[in-house]
Amino acid sequence: MIRQYIRRAVRFIPGPGQLCCAPMQARFLTQFSTNPNDSVATDRFLLAKATETRTPCLRVYNYPNDVVLLGRYHAPDGLGDVPEVTTVWRSTGGRVFPAGEGFVQFSLTLPHRAFLLSHDPHAIAPFQVLNRYARGVMAGLKARGIEVFYPGRDLLTVRRRAIGWLSFVTATDGALLCEGGLFVRRDARALAPMLDRIDPRGTVFSRLFAPEEVITLEEILGSPPRFDQLAETLKNGFARQYDIEFTERPLDADERAAIMRTVDRTEPRAASVGHRLRLDLPWEATASTPLGQLRIRFSLTPGRAVQEIRFSGDLIADPAGIDALERGLTGCPLEQRAIWQSIDGMFLDPDHYLIGAGKLEDLPGLILRAQPSSGES
Repeated sequence: MIRQYIRRAVRFIPGPGQLCCAPMQARFLTQFSTNPNDSVATDRFLLAKATETRTPCLRVYNYPNDVVLLGRYHAPDGLGDVPEVTTVWRSTGGRVFPAGEGFVQFSLTLPHRAFLLSHDPHAIAPFQVLNRYARGVMAGLKARGIEVFYPGRDLLTVRRRAIGWLSFVTATDGALLCEGGLFVRRDARALAPMLDRIDPRGTVFSRLFAPEEVITLEEILGSPPRFDQLAETLKNGFARQYDIEFTERPLDADERAAIMRTVDRTEPRAASVGHRLRLDLPWEATASTPLGQLRIRFSLTPGRAVQEIRFSGDLIADPAGIDALERGLTGCPLEQRAIWQSIDGMFLDPDHYLIGAGKLEDLPGLILRAQPSSGES
């Protein structure tokens, strides 16, 4: 499969005389001190419209106060709400990150995952997405003298110290949302006290960063860049890297109304994704992964076949793929070969992916090692 993607990628490298003279037109949107739940709804709206408009959109924004950004597949069960900390579920998967004062976020929505590189949606593989679109962020920061690097997985680094994060998701129609955040005045260590407030039971796994593992733009530049300066930096980086011409266009009244219709003020968790852990499923398997933690809960029929199964944790995966994986394993005998055939067959589809969960071939063994759960999360 990897060779297949390499052939496709090489096929679409422009040769002499093939380069387009006119830059691609794209939308640029900035939102200072926006509401976190409105922000998630905005990304979902732009993602839903991406294949229709065929226009890339780069959005740069920040939040007031403290915000915990949970990944799409983090379990909401057991999390409390406190006035000082807002909890939101991103549309993208991956690990949990802090946001709010001292952080700036960005999101890029595209009609398909290779849109800035090729007409073929499959010209790049899912595991190449973050590598390709991190380059826009890096181009902007490097122009300001910041030697930022993408070492892989979901972090941006300077001198091997984390300065930001990245994640992505694709919709059923193939549209891409790639998002991330930068540490401006605060870094990833701000997450621990926030999680202590909203998750005293420790439901959400989180890596603890040491001071020498993180860095901020303020430390590098001597003073924190203003929001508008950083927004311009990111815009210029994407423009140079992908030959894009941005037009700044705020949300119009119709767009704002459509977004507000999707925001559930009484239950913001349901307004995002709500992929619940299902604590009622009695068997549990947990594994450490390159991004953090994978949790699998399932139940069995009397004949020891999978009755229901749910994946959660620090996963980057397309929602349709996770749904297909869980449906495909339903009814599967609790046997190594049968489980692997179901998993392998599902991920032969080039639109499905599961990143950050370790090797796919290790999943059957993890499921077979599951233990009866006490019911605690």
